[in-house]
Amino acid sequence: MKILFLGETYRADAQTWIKGIEKAGRIKIQTKEISPSKTRLGRIGNAFSFFFHLIFNSEKYDISLAERATSYGFFSLFVNSRLRVVAQQGITDAFPEEGLTGKFKRWLQRRVYKNVDVIHAWGHVMTHAMLDTGASPAKILVKPKGLDLGKFIYCPPSEKVKNSAIVTRSLYPIYRHSEILQAMELLKGKGMDLSCVIVGDGELSEKLKQEASDRSISELVDFKGRIPNPDLPKYLYSAQIYLAVPETEGVSASLFEAMATGCFPIVTDLPANRPFIENGFNGFLVPVGDVPKLAEAIERFLNDPAAYSKGIEYNRRFIEKECDLEKNMNQFYSKYQEVLANK
Repeated sequence: MKILFLGETYRADAQTWIKGIEKAGRIKIQTKEISPSKTRLGRIGNAFSFFFHLIFNSEKYDISLAERATSYGFFSLFVNSRLRVVAQQGITDAFPEEGLTGKFKRWLQRRVYKNVDVIHAWGHVMTHAMLDTGASPAKILVKPKGLDLGKFIYCPPSEKVKNSAIVTRSLYPIYRHSEILQAMELLKGKGMDLSCVIVGDGELSEKLKQEASDRSISELVDFKGRIPNPDLPKYLYSAQIYLAVPETEGVSASLFEAMATGCFPIVTDLPANRPFIENGFNGFLVPVGDVPKLAEAIERFLNDPAAYSKGIEYNRRFIEKECDLEKNMNQFYSKYQEVLANK
């Protein structure tokens, strides 16, 4: 059995999928990805080079796995593979949805979903975009990748550091980190200091550090940069609150990691988050872009953390039931074999 993975292998999501299938199938997966570049022209050039490499590569595979229909999913159509599997990463991979870019990405998405054999939806909210672009319901497999529950161990609220938060999203505009800093400034003005660890890297790194200084909260914010994924749990164990306020969202593995380790989630009120968070019970849902509401939600939790202990415990039970990595990956691999046997 030869399996090829197409995607950015440094990403924790990708590593989870690769290692999970390797363990389930007792096989080593080959990987290919576009070489990085600091310039747009360089990235385009590298993408074309990658494309031609796939076309002229004579190697044959039993299964190809690809992340995101509108990039590596499209490239997977040119791999000599008996079975093609693609995973949609966001609520839709055709983002932005407007203009020529949106139309072009939807065209790519339609072609990919027509020609692949299995389409991963990490949650039901993703299936709407899949069906809108012509995906056959029979191809769609709805289930989260899951977490290594031996690594993401539950830490009771009583053992958390008081007035502490964590952010684990990459430092790009879509994740709106500035609004978290603004909320922290509002809380500080009310005499409530919230310490926050920000894990991740991205194009806004230096700008956000400067903003923290300008808002006089530098002493409260610890920018860790990109860290090895095995190091993440120790930061989650310390934090009371998990903050994530993106303007769009798929099914977030970061949210599941926080739920597993006993962090109370405060996230944006998006269709992808609503199935997992009951507002006021096991987390708070706040409007996109509403800094005062975000600050109010943080303050409400910090004023009485014990009131949410049952919701935090519920989160862990949900993760154990629905997001067990080994169980879910075994099911995925069995599905691949089943479809492959019927081709």
